[in-house]
Amino acid sequence: MPGERIANQIALQNAIRDYFSWDIADDLSSAQQMSQSLVGGYKLDLRKNIRIGIVGAAAEMIAVENSTAEILIVADGSLGAVKELSRVGLLVSDADGVPHIQRAVEHRIPIALHAHGDNVEEWQDFSATFSNNYPLILTHQTPGLIEGMINVGGFTDGDRAICLALAFGAPPASIELIGFKTDEVGKWSGVTDKARKLEKLQWMEQIIQDLGYGEQIG
Repeated sequence: MPGERIANQIALQNAIRDYFSWDIADDLSSAQQMSQSLVGGYKLDLRKNIRIGIVGAAAEMIAVENSTAEILIVADGSLGAVKELSRVGLLVSDADGVPHIQRAVEHRIPIALHAHGDNVEEWQDFSATFSNNYPLILTHQTPGLIEGMINVGGFTDGDRAICLALAFGAPPASIELIGFKTDEVGKWSGVTDKARKLEKLQWMEQIIQDLGYGEQIG
């Protein structure tokens, strides 16, 4: 059931926050600022019988080109692995995938923009480049309700992309993961601390396992 899935994902978010000793007040502050600054509400209809590719940070351009997915949902800087943007239905970003994510803005690709405790400056700078009435989904990672925002679960942009696809009605069997690895930092990841990123990828693996796609991790 969707409600049970999201509840499980929010419980995992709480466990991750405890593991890294992050303060929920920071997540809440970032989300509230985003809610007050931007207008979300874009709807992505994935209920049709179509193939959906979720593009992760370890994606190779050839793998994306060879995918039979009709719609691509791309995690942040992984947009750099996508040569042809016509199939991209959504960019999922916490705004650290510069410069690649700017291509999405230039082509007015819908964006699911995420607020977490230490990315306020990044999402503010990124959103300053949006045109009027830009198609946005605003996401947060707190247990409560925030006006104009949703929390469908997920931790990294990649696993949050899966959660969003499911939340917008994608049949679970229609989802293909492209470029998801947990034993190495993907080339499109905007990471500076490799050891910390690898820790995060272990949590990503747990989330993807929980969602039922563990066998698709490379």
